[in-house]
Amino acid sequence: MGRAVSVLFYTVLAFITCVMAANVKPAVAETDAYYDRRDAINRVYIAGIFFLLFLVSSLRFGIGNDYTQYTLTAHEAYVGGYVVTEAGFNFLVRVIYTLFHGEYYEIVFALFAAVTLFLFLRGFYRDSADFSQSFFLFMTLGFYFQTFNTMRYYLALSVAFCSMRYVLEKDYIRFCFFILCAALFHKSVLLVLPVYWIATFAWNRWFYVLGIAVSAVCFAGRSLLLKLALMLYPSYRNTIYLEGGMSFTSVLRIFAVLVLYLWFIRYMGSGFQEHADYRKIRFYGQLNFLAFLAATFFSFLPVVTRIVYYLSVSQLLMIPLMIRNIADEGVKMKLKLAVMVVGILYFALFVLSAHQAGVGLLPYRTWLFEERYLYK
Repeated sequence: MGRAVSVLFYTVLAFITCVMAANVKPAVAETDAYYDRRDAINRVYIAGIFFLLFLVSSLRFGIGNDYTQYTLTAHEAYVGGYVVTEAGFNFLVRVIYTLFHGEYYEIVFALFAAVTLFLFLRGFYRDSADFSQSFFLFMTLGFYFQTFNTMRYYLALSVAFCSMRYVLEKDYIRFCFFILCAALFHKSVLLVLPVYWIATFAWNRWFYVLGIAVSAVCFAGRSLLLKLALMLYPSYRNTIYLEGGMSFTSVLRIFAVLVLYLWFIRYMGSGFQEHADYRKIRFYGQLNFLAFLAATFFSFLPVVTRIVYYLSVSQLLMIPLMIRNIADEGVKMKLKLAVMVVGILYFALFVLSAHQAGVGLLPYRTWLFEERYLYK
């Protein structure tokens, strides 16, 4: 389909699934019968959302900036060639290709899409203060559509997203276990092991000042840091990934959420520190502060967006949680409306630029009507 039709298609998909998400309500245990009925209705809507998004993800062909490369990488992993992908991905490809007696990379893409979507939706339903708001942000901020790119990374990101719960609960054994499992598919996720743990502590003002100062020093010595980064990721040498950088809209989004967090803490006052949700919101807010530092001072690093997304994905939980804790209904409604308007505008900017190099999400194509890639 053409670019304009694809934009309309993505917009309709986002609208329909967001409407379905709006019907997912908290299953308040007023009575056992009510709870069971509400929970069953919620699961039907979530299953419908999963089916629609999975269908679009699994049927795609040549969509994203690395679809073709993944088909070739899977082929090399299957025949024993040289690949830079992690052992988990290589093993999974060999198993699937062996079971189906052929190089059906469509099944690999579909499996990654299914697991990634399941984990995000499960995280929203289990951990979010408002499933519909978290899902709205997931769609309008482009997280879902970006899963068409770098499927190994977004699988790891979905695991990191769900694992925030465990580090907050100080269930470090489970937290480390899931992150180490995710590292079998994308080793960059190991970054969250120390970072998420550090973000659970209350930071003093000097820590923020020190963070900015150290980041400024690192930016000044970026040539040395870039050499060290290439020692860890030698596959990025002489590639377009060395261009690094973050889009202006992404940096602005992180900055806006950070400002919202600072306003919220000031608005709620010092008494909010005794609230049960304060520690969670502080954790998410501190992660967004680190995301802002990474997106600005460390923009020279290869694919810095991967580092930033591990930190800023917390926005999907932080924003609904802050809104829930605002007692003034007038202020709450204004904030909800502001989030909705900003989300829609961000989505419009994202989808209209999704054809650009490095994104490659337009026009949408499906393998139902395309000739498969074949390798010998």
